[in-house]
Amino acid sequence: MYYLKNDRLKVEIQEPGTFYKGSRFDWTGFISQITLDGNIEYCVPERLEEGEGTGGLGFCNEFGIDSPIGYDAIEVGELFPKVGVGLLKKDEDAAYDFFRTYEVSPIEVKINKEANSITFETTNASPKGYGYHLIKEVAIVDNRLIIDYRLTNVGKYPIHTNEYSHNFIGINNEFIGEHYQLKMPRMKNIEVEVGSISSSHDQLTWPSTPDGDFYAHIDWEVKNGTYNWDVFHDKIGAGVREISEFEPSKIALWGRNHVVCPEVFIDIKLKPNEVKSWKRVYEFYQDKEV
Repeated sequence: MYYLKNDRLKVEIQEPGTFYKGSRFDWTGFISQITLDGNIEYCVPERLEEGEGTGGLGFCNEFGIDSPIGYDAIEVGELFPKVGVGLLKKDEDAAYDFFRTYEVSPIEVKINKEANSITFETTNASPKGYGYHLIKEVAIVDNRLIIDYRLTNVGKYPIHTNEYSHNFIGINNEFIGEHYQLKMPRMKNIEVEVGSISSSHDQLTWPSTPDGDFYAHIDWEVKNGTYNWDVFHDKIGAGVREISEFEPSKIALWGRNHVVCPEVFIDIKLKPNEVKSWKRVYEFYQDKEV
């Protein structure tokens, strides 16, 4: 376990391959708890029921949820790279399924811890010639959490994948309901595919606690708004907003009775030796007037 701490934030980061050993989420920079001002906690598990879900917790990211590197180019029994996880074995002649548990040959990770940041570095390549080098830095500055990514294609072939952070948010473990508000100033339209979500202009709410999953696709206006999304609990008087500046390729929203997860995706296309860098920035806050 690693900790980053300043006067405002305390961030708990799991050591790769210890707490989480699954085949879905990036093992590096797996953030299991964030505490603001010593009294507001933000991170909850994907599922409360033991044995359910895919092991997500807190602010954890995933590469290639629907575009895994090299998967379609290999045969059953061969290996493909999952960024931040390792080499996964293709176990059937079927489309990749992020819900499925694949056999993992784990990556090796170099870790450099400093006072207000921690850096994870890893290189991985499959026998078929697909490879990457990832450097991820997790840092805190005042009440902001900043995650820097630098991904290099070190393989023989172009790679096309994507990345997002799942953001399993439940403020002080309060269930989703009338006191939660999710503001999305760049939202043009929302298409709710599962469950029920109330929307008015750029604000989403839940009149009552959901009795199952909710999921939605969101149409996005890139140039409007100073933040991407803002989750606020009006009874606790605390929230978190994402202020990342890259152009999203897709926006989704998932949740259950105990958790709300705004998901901002970035598209990644790299020829051999090409590099892509991007940054995710989160701002945690309390409203002193509540």
